[in-house]
Amino acid sequence: MSRRKRAADGALESAVMDVLWSNGGWMTTSEVLDGLETERPLAYNTVTTIVARLFDKGRLERHRDGRAFAYRPVQSREEFTATRMAEVLSGTEDRSAALARFVETLDTSDQTQLRRLLARLRRGG
Repeated sequence: MSRRKRAADGALESAVMDVLWSNGGWMTTSEVLDGLETERPLAYNTVTTIVARLFDKGRLERHRDGRAFAYRPVQSREEFTATRMAEVLSGTEDRSAALARFVETLDTSDQTQLRRLLARLRRGG
């Protein structure tokens, strides 16, 4: 698969996840398709393929809804983001340097929030 194709699939997966997270409940493929805002119209089969891939990756759960399946995310947007951050961090040899660089890229309000969270964790709650 070409790099461009993988990037397009990744963008579609992100768009589908955004629709599902925004909805907050179970959605069929047709409902996901209706909720997508793309430059060009997508085919139903394209969205079915993307949703099936996300299910196969363990990012969605599903149940029967009549003749179709309905899907919803396994994790919230925030849980997924935290998981991805941990995965990326685990891929580096120098975690301390990676964390330091990450914190340097945060704006002042995010750095302040991070300090508050760390202080709260140190206090045990």
